Amino acid sequence: MGALDWLASAASDRLRDTFAPTAAYGPPALLGALLCSIAYYGWRRMSRGRPTSAKGFLRSVFAKRILLHPSSILDMKLWALNTLAFAGAYGMLAISGLFWRGIGVAAMTGLFGAHEPTAWPVWAILALTTVLELLAYELAYWTGHYLFHAIPALWEFHKVHHSAEVMTTLTEMRTHPVEIISFMNAIGLATGLVFGVLTYVFGPGVHPFTLLNGNIVLMLFLITIGHLRHSHLWIPFTGLMGRLFQSPAHHQIHHSDDPKHYNTNLGFALAVWDWAFGTLYIPAERETIRFGVGARHVDFSSVLKLYFLPFKRSAEALFGVKPEAAPAIAPTSAPSVTPSEKLAA
Repeated sequence: MGALDWLASAASDRLRDTFAPTAAYGPPALLGALLCSIAYYGWRRMSRGRPTSAKGFLRSVFAKRILLHPSSILDMKLWALNTLAFAGAYGMLAISGLFWRGIGVAAMTGLFGAHEPTAWPVWAILALTTVLELLAYELAYWTGHYLFHAIPALWEFHKVHHSAEVMTTLTEMRTHPVEIISFMNAIGLATGLVFGVLTYVFGPGVHPFTLLNGNIVLMLFLITIGHLRHSHLWIPFTGLMGRLFQSPAHHQIHHSDDPKHYNTNLGFALAVWDWAFGTLYIPAERETIRFGVGARHVDFSSVLKLYFLPFKRSAEALFGVKPEAAPAIAPTSAPSVTPSEKLAA
């Protein structure tokens, strides 16, 4: 097989995997995001006593000023390139999870000796596994996210994601491969060890409640509002809901370049670890949000800069050249924010 044939085959396989029913950009996830967008648009308009229309929906949710923004065009290029990086990272996650699961089983056996699986009702094992896997996944994500904000050398890689000046669902993939690989390994470690302990206790068949081959809670998040985290749709969760789950407004706050919003809402689907560690910022009333990294956005104006400049800046941070300081972790409980991009009135 020639090089061109190999590239064509790889691209075809990647497209199939990217848009498979169980994938992040599969029909259930994209349709769920679309339906949530329609529901939100309808609710916003009707709550203001204003009519709805297909044209108004398209103008509001698929605003040209966002979709055709240079930052959005760059997101599209990175999305195409990073699907390959994510494919490798997800494979790494599976291998890492199995490796650490084996380590967990071996460690428990070494500490407590072999034993027969504990006999619990199947539903109880499934429920416990679902919750513990979810908490482990989220703790690993929160910890990795915290470190990529707190450590200057890592912040240079994470800054790629924060350099987006507008947000669409494709901004999710505006991520440096170093960060992708790091997060997947951290998640593999945490969830693998949890599964190792659960396997020791309940036997090798232990697994969570699933939907589309994933943890049911994570998948429900993905096929509803998961893709709206990176959008201009101001959908806030407040009260207890805002302490348990990340809303799109939570994550828009996370992307704000206002110092009072720095390093808040570091979770993926859950807000519980932000709540526990003091990095939760619950959105309520609207504030103006400007996305990006301010005047430094020119450093992230091309794919080559996004991929290679972080290595240079990270090395400078590691070897004594004073880098641009990462924002200090600043826990806060202040409540209110608003995106700069609003639905059409």
